[in-house]
Amino acid sequence: MCSSSAGSLSLGAAALATLLAANPAAAELVTNGGFDVGTAGWVLADTDGFTFAFNEGNPGGALVLNNGPGPVPRASQAVDGLVIGTTYALSFDAKSHYNCCNGVATPGASARIDGNKFDFFIFNGQPWTQYSFSFTYAGLSNVLTLASQDNGTDSDGEFDNVSLTAVAPVPLPGTALMMLSGLAGVGLARRRVLQRAD
Repeated sequence: MCSSSAGSLSLGAAALATLLAANPAAAELVTNGGFDVGTAGWVLADTDGFTFAFNEGNPGGALVLNNGPGPVPRASQAVDGLVIGTTYALSFDAKSHYNCCNGVATPGASARIDGNKFDFFIFNGQPWTQYSFSFTYAGLSNVLTLASQDNGTDSDGEFDNVSLTAVAPVPLPGTALMMLSGLAGVGLARRRVLQRAD
């Protein structure tokens, strides 16, 4: 009789543990975000001949987006698997490639996806800096675009460790507490029923 009650409680505990468990590592949606094998998976536009640095990354290789005066150099890729209404986290490392054309007054680089434009600064002597943004996918565009020399600047940028993952919802503490109370109540009721049967 106790083993049935214990079995119910252990099943309930397993369900609660699943609910309270830390979010599992979300699937990576960006192809070759580390640029350790060149720029495969990315479509480059308006860049000059130098778009990849084999040993300047953080670590390994890095994407270099630079050009002379003129169009904004960009790297893009279509991201598969985005779901409308889901919130995503976009993160990457960036820094200035040349000590040229300080972009402190105006954001010199950007990331774009789904109608969102995230501007950020790259500046002379900047070390690798991590940037992160979040957005809820509306289904407007699944194309992720990185750009430097943006907003009228001449800030040449390097990018590495580009990542896009879904943000899993975290259970509210009240929800977990209600579930725990319910499971405890079910266990006690089952125990009483089994005790009366004896």
